[in-house]
Amino acid sequence: MQPTLALAERIAGTGFAQIPAAATTVAKQALLDVVGVTVAGANEPLAAILRDQALDEGGHAQASLIGRPERVSVPQAALINGAAGHAHDYDDVHTAMTGHPTVPVAPALLALAEHHGKSGRAVVAALCAGVDTECILGLYAGRGHYQQGWHATGTLGSFAAAAASANLLGLDVLATASAMGIAGTQAAGLKSQFGTMCKPLHAGHAAATGVQAAMLASKGFDSRLDILETPQGFMATQAPGADEERFRAALAKDAYCQDICFKYHAACYLTHSSMEALNNLCATNTFAPDDIDTVHIRVDPGHFTVCNIAEPASGLEAKFSLRFTAAMVLAGEDTASIESFTDELTQEPRLVALRDRVTVVAHEKPSADSVVTITTKNGESFCDAVNVAIPMRNLDAQWDKLTRKFHALTDPQLGRGQAEALAAQIRDLENQEDLTGLFALLRSGQ
Repeated sequence: MQPTLALAERIAGTGFAQIPAAATTVAKQALLDVVGVTVAGANEPLAAILRDQALDEGGHAQASLIGRPERVSVPQAALINGAAGHAHDYDDVHTAMTGHPTVPVAPALLALAEHHGKSGRAVVAALCAGVDTECILGLYAGRGHYQQGWHATGTLGSFAAAAASANLLGLDVLATASAMGIAGTQAAGLKSQFGTMCKPLHAGHAAATGVQAAMLASKGFDSRLDILETPQGFMATQAPGADEERFRAALAKDAYCQDICFKYHAACYLTHSSMEALNNLCATNTFAPDDIDTVHIRVDPGHFTVCNIAEPASGLEAKFSLRFTAAMVLAGEDTASIESFTDELTQEPRLVALRDRVTVVAHEKPSADSVVTITTKNGESFCDAVNVAIPMRNLDAQWDKLTRKFHALTDPQLGRGQAEALAAQIRDLENQEDLTGLFALLRSGQ
């Protein structure tokens, strides 16, 4: 069986009972995390613009806007919630897809589940099907897709949202393959837009594209059934180095959700290893910021096209600056807080001075570690190496960390009581047949 149909068969056959327990647990953790960051992003300017546009367009009130009182159509909710969820670049990541797995998938699923009255168990299974899809495609495409300039959250995320939506709607193999084709011909997102409102738009567009693809396929809208492998198809045009043997190996793995990594700094994930190394050095040594002469950061060359804005001028750009995020850590700024990344902060003299002491270079040999060396004015040198792209296996500890992050993001908007009730429902999602209460909690009364 060719790749598109083989993947469609897996998607259509995915059910809750066959998914490993660790994968379903982390899927719920990912849903908790993406709801938290979406509530925090719901009133960001980019989300407000998209919301105003949707309300101007009109349409049936089918699905909730997370952290807001409004309801809009299913594709509109997927678009707005997806963009809001990526507004702070604080959502989860997965190395298999080189991107953010949950934010293009969950908004599509939640909107569709609300409109069609689906169960919590069906939502969890469909989320796993979507994450599996983008990870399998990421391994199929290889590094060339991302290195060429495509933002995998937008491109592979479109397929993932279509896969998850098709699974939730119960589409058969051929209809699922059609949904993949409809989504694949629209899959887009350019890395050149990092640091602008368009990066979060990629996530929202993927969610809306995927859910609409599945809805159209369910009504008989047709497409090629070999969009992945055909000449002039997705892999041929967007993934130099795509390899069908890698696809077969990836397809054979039973689940991918358990390997999701979560973010605890509100910036691009590729800055996190460097920030953690700096945190370690600051915690175990006694130098002060004024004592620092130079900071030397050595990273994988791929960082240079993602997060090496040398002199950021906005809060968004700061999230994609290894130099500036390093300066924030050294100055004691709270990089876990979404409130820290402001335009004004990028112009603060003490931070600019620290930023200008930071040099970023590439590893001479391949390495996943970020290696940070601090040299003080009296000639002392301190070094640490960190790689944060290693999933946690202690899922109870991960629940604790994510719950703290969730409340920090949602309590100011929803209030502690509503946030606690929402977190409890998500944690018990597979046991909830009726999600009406969940969707009421997702909305804000403001």
